[in-house]
Amino acid sequence: MNVRSLDFRGADAGKQFALSLHETGFAVLRNHPVSAAMLDRMREEWRAFFSDDGRYKFVVSGEHDAGDRAGYFPLDLAETAIGHTAKDLKEFYHVIADFPIPPACSATTLEYRRLTFDLGSSLCEWLQQHTPAATTALLSEPFPSMLDFDASVLRILHYPPMDGSEAPETMRAAPHEDINLLTILPAANQPGLEVKDNAGNWHAVPCDPGTIVVNSGDMLQEATGGYYPSTTHRVVNPGGDIENVSRISIPFFLTARLAAVLSERYTAGEYLDERLRMIYRGQ
Repeated sequence: MNVRSLDFRGADAGKQFALSLHETGFAVLRNHPVSAAMLDRMREEWRAFFSDDGRYKFVVSGEHDAGDRAGYFPLDLAETAIGHTAKDLKEFYHVIADFPIPPACSATTLEYRRLTFDLGSSLCEWLQQHTPAATTALLSEPFPSMLDFDASVLRILHYPPMDGSEAPETMRAAPHEDINLLTILPAANQPGLEVKDNAGNWHAVPCDPGTIVVNSGDMLQEATGGYYPSTTHRVVNPGGDIENVSRISIPFFLTARLAAVLSERYTAGEYLDERLRMIYRGQ
């Protein structure tokens, strides 16, 4: 599976990015504007958060609909991937709009969230420029104008070490697709991310330090009539070359304005609510 690795500042980066996303749903960026020092700070600050019982003061409340998704999700509130029965082996924190952030993490997190949204805006400009005209004709508005900073979600994920008590069928993240337009994911501190090709084979996604993985989500697939596929991916459990230690991952889910029209079937808000009901309430 040819997931292209490209220099973000290269002359043909936009064209290569759009092509890789069309072919595989994934692309890997090098030489991007997010510094290694910022990513290291993010990981260390949030690693401390997940090791402190004070995290339970931020536990999420509500029904997890499109307007109530911010805060801390402990292990027992983790997602159950659509089509699966076991919850993923992860805990995470959602940063959305003005929801409080743990003070020790606040400054770096807010800076990172803004920088990553700006990066996503640049990627959407590339898509607008390098997507075939027959596909952009399907759009209700250009990709960049669909974006909404407040609706976009920064998720800080912690996959704890496994202790042997887990049910055999459970995974750190069962096979799934992302809901949003684009997911922007700096390489985690260890491997484990895999992507599924059209023949049903699984391939490890490179997690070289300093790279960012980008994948298209369901909203982008819906808006483009499938031109950009929302490719199934998973995070496998420790074993083999994957050490049984904590894994910190910080995906940014670049999301369309909830009123944006994706297709004749859905606005972004309708699409999001439908998927969240399926994930959290099995509806």
